[in-house]
Amino acid sequence: MTRERYVLFYLCQYDKTTILFTFGVTMKKFTTLVAIDFSKSSYVVLEKALDFTNKRDGELHVVHVVESSFFSKKEDIDAVHERRYTELSKNYSEIKKENFHCVSGKIKVEVANSAKLLDADLIIMGNSGETHFLNEFIMGSHTKEIIKNAQTPILVMKDEHELEYKNILVLTDLSDDSAAAIKKVANFFPNSKITLLNLFYLPSDDKFGLFGFEEDDLEKYQARIKDESQKNIDAFLKSLSMPNELDISASAIVSSLNPKKFKEEASDISYDMLSIHATQNVSFFAFDILEQSDVDVFVVK
Repeated sequence: MTRERYVLFYLCQYDKTTILFTFGVTMKKFTTLVAIDFSKSSYVVLEKALDFTNKRDGELHVVHVVESSFFSKKEDIDAVHERRYTELSKNYSEIKKENFHCVSGKIKVEVANSAKLLDADLIIMGNSGETHFLNEFIMGSHTKEIIKNAQTPILVMKDEHELEYKNILVLTDLSDDSAAAIKKVANFFPNSKITLLNLFYLPSDDKFGLFGFEEDDLEKYQARIKDESQKNIDAFLKSLSMPNELDISASAIVSSLNPKKFKEEASDISYDMLSIHATQNVSFFAFDILEQSDVDVFVVK
């Protein structure tokens, strides 16, 4: 991996003699990994990822996974690498050959492994793909599996646009893990406005009626829950001790916890990226939110 090297100078006076020490310090470059399948949509992802990485003075690596099956035409992986790099370099000559990785195996495993070996800071990938030639397995349908296996943050592109975001909506359960994820979001996108959102559920009026709640009591109870939920997320935000220069706020809203209704429930909040925190055992809710979203999704573990 390419790294920048800086030299630090340290002056020390010992027995009236000034001694100059030099230390070589290696600083890691911001590293992006893009998984492509050579479909038209993956080229769009690659172009946006190049721009995103260049603006951060970073380094981009490209990985293409060939997944063989019992009916696939057998082809030497080195030959695939040569052929695919020749194809890639026609339009992307700035991508060095050593930064193009063609590997054989399970795509859900190899993308995660590549990110780990390269010490990548971010994986960028598309949301869909296509299959062709039968001997090269296209990754679009494996988005979920890659998310399950990778420990690296993943940016899933949903449409064709520059990867710059003005307003990021971050779902949070107010946990310590979520707090760590929020700090990663702020580190990646320090110039974006960030809104933390906590969803809470209120049973329907009919269910409350079964327990003999009067209408006035019901309204007071619901108002108290809403007030407590907002106070909880406000306290959570304060506990994060985020830098004052960050534009970050917090909100709690009533939700059905139905991913198909999330967009409608959060319609009062303006956002062009959604960030979700996923544990190793990614919840169905997080995956459903990912599927239903029509804006890019940033997945942090």
